[in-house]
Parts: sequence; structure tokens; C-alpha cells
Amino acid sequence: MAGVAKKFGSVALMAGVLLLTSCGGQRPLHVVLKDGNHALRTGDPTAAVADFGEYVERKPDYIEARYGLGRALIAAGRPREAVEHLIFVLDVDPLNDAYADSLAEAMYASNERDALTAFLARYASERGRVTDFTRQGVYAQKLGNLDEAQQALRTAAKLDQGRTARVQRTLANFYGSLGDRERQVERLRMAYWINATDDGLVEQIRAAGEVPGPTFAKQPTEWVAPAPR
Repeated sequence: MAGVAKKFGSVALMAGVLLLTSCGGQRPLHVVLKDGNHALRTGDPTAAVADFGEYVERKPDYIEARYGLGRALIAAGRPREAVEHLIFVLDVDPLNDAYADSLAEAMYASNERDALTAFLARYASERGRVTDFTRQGVYAQKLGNLDEAQQALRTAAKLDQGRTARVQRTLANFYGSLGDRERQVERLRMAYWINATDDGLVEQIRAAGEVPGPTFAKQPTEWVAPAPR
């Protein structure tokens, strides 16, 4: 019995030592990442910057932590610092739209107008996807380049071939911001033709003073019927 008691006493002592070591040492990286995401999600960007910053310092090549740090820096009002981290993650994964969107957001918030314009134009030219032209159009409008914005958004709609309501809604928002009610409503009708069950779209239509329904829908100008199989 004495030997058993001594054995259990040794195990308890070792457990206590490990607990103290854990409490006094660094947090495991998965805990740091979890804390950072929680802080960002609950509106504490200062804590998120600290958590993601610690992770990046300990493991610089983990792009999700870099991305989290970029998002946290934007939320903390430090977008210029976010740019370098977001460039890093986009270089690693250039087809990731979330990374590209965040970099554009950081550049815009930093007032890096020329760099933002060049970045958006390069991505639209090199990748040529619907999302790339949509992003270019949205930020061109924010920068006051309205002709460029309209051209990019219409290119996005053409590439989309009338498949996505979001593209038509973005065009509707663009024309609405210009006070061009006729083209705003036309694009809302096209969006409704694509997806009449979108609650946000229905609200947008009603906010424009229109009544959604079967007769409101209109086939998009850019519609291309799918090729038969």
C-alpha cells in the first residue's frame, strides 16, 4: 500500500509540475489562433492584433494567421500596416477572393489610391474573373472614377452571362447612386429574374419604390443560355 501511495503521489506531483509549467509558459498556437478569431468576431480588434501578432511572430509562414492579423489591423484603424500582411497572403494564394478583397479594403482605407488602382487593374487583366471586375468597379466608384466603374461592372455582367443576381444588384446600386432610376430598376428586374427568392433583393426592389412579382422580372441583357449537353 505504501508503494502504491508513493506511486500515486509521484503522479500527482508530476501533474502539478506540468500544470504550473503550462500556466507559466506560452499558449499553444491553436489557442492563440482561437483567441484571435474570437476577439475579432466579438469586436475587440486590439486583442485580436495582439493574438494574431503573437502567432505570426512564432510562425510567420502560416497565412491564415497573417490574414487574421491583416483583418484585425484594419478593424483597429491601422490599415497601412495591414497591407504588407495581406500582400504576403495573396502572393501565397493569388486566387483567394477574400484575401484580394481585404487588400483592396486596406489600400482604400490607407488612401493608397494609385497602388489600389494598379492592383485592381492588374487583377482584372490577368485573372479576368467576374469577381475581379466587380471589385474593380466597386472601388473605381469609391475613388470617383465613374466611367471606369461602369465599364468594369458591365464587363463583370457580360462575363457572368446573366447567371448571378449579385452582379446585377451591384450594377443597380451603381446606377442608383447616380440617380439613374431607369437603369437602376432595369438591373433590379434582371436580378429578380435570376433569383426571385433573395430576401435582400426583394427589400432592395421595394426600397426603390417597385413591387416585386412575376411581371417585374426581366431576362438579363447579358443572358447566354447554357449549351445543351
